[in-house]
Amino acid sequence: ADGLERDGIRNWPEDLEELPRTVERGGLRGFPGLVDIGTGVNVRVFATAAERDAATPAGSRRLLRLATASPVKSLEKKLDTRRRLTLAGNPDGSLQALLDDCADAAVGILAPAPLWTRAEFEAVRKRVGEALTATTAEVLARTEKVLAALQEVQMLLPEAPPPAQAEALADVRAQLAALVAPGFVAATGAAHLGDLARYLTAISRRLERLPHGLSADRERMQRVRVIQDAYDEVAQALSPARAAGPDMVDIARMIQEFRVSLWAQQLGTARPVSEQRIYRALDAVVG
Repeated sequence: ADGLERDGIRNWPEDLEELPRTVERGGLRGFPGLVDIGTGVNVRVFATAAERDAATPAGSRRLLRLATASPVKSLEKKLDTRRRLTLAGNPDGSLQALLDDCADAAVGILAPAPLWTRAEFEAVRKRVGEALTATTAEVLARTEKVLAALQEVQMLLPEAPPPAQAEALADVRAQLAALVAPGFVAATGAAHLGDLARYLTAISRRLERLPHGLSADRERMQRVRVIQDAYDEVAQALSPARAAGPDMVDIARMIQEFRVSLWAQQLGTARPVSEQRIYRALDAVVG
């Protein structure tokens, strides 16, 4: 890659005006991109464009975060006791980590496209710097609703479940692990936090009815399990980049919407959803 690769950069490299879309050497073609490593960003040359395209948006956002003043301390100072209590029990592990997560999601709003040139980076960094605090505050307000819905679920989860409910509760815990893992705000995306709160509310509705409807719950759970197995089978057949790509992420959301339609239909779904629609979407990915 002729010295193109870099490790742990925290700003756009001084000697790089543009990150080329492709590089060639000895008849081989590579695809340069940015990789988020948390404390910095690596410039790497990928074997395929799909791998590059999967990594670079997150790498671009991380580079912007690192090159822009953090809004975390100023936002934390403005939180009253009530809000601190609501935000304390979050999957990120601490209030500061949650605010960082929200700031990452805010950058996703302000800079949705990957960056390829120094000029693009400087222009977007200026825009991010001017709006990051306000946008992070907006994301935090949406996140509070998610955490309130999560707390409702946690209160309904029994510490010692009856054996007859064990399978359903294991399914709920697995669903929660997928929905609200550390970094869940940025992973969900600010635009979908309202959907996440609805998914969690649907789980609460399921738990409220579970003791009185074990047979119906088991039948619904089996329908979801068949679809989830099909999703997992397709994901395993794809490259890691495609398995984590936007098409599969969208299908994962469809499965969550299908859960809502089964256990909390009154909440509504973001779009029409059914087993047949999910299978067609999976078929389209496989091609």
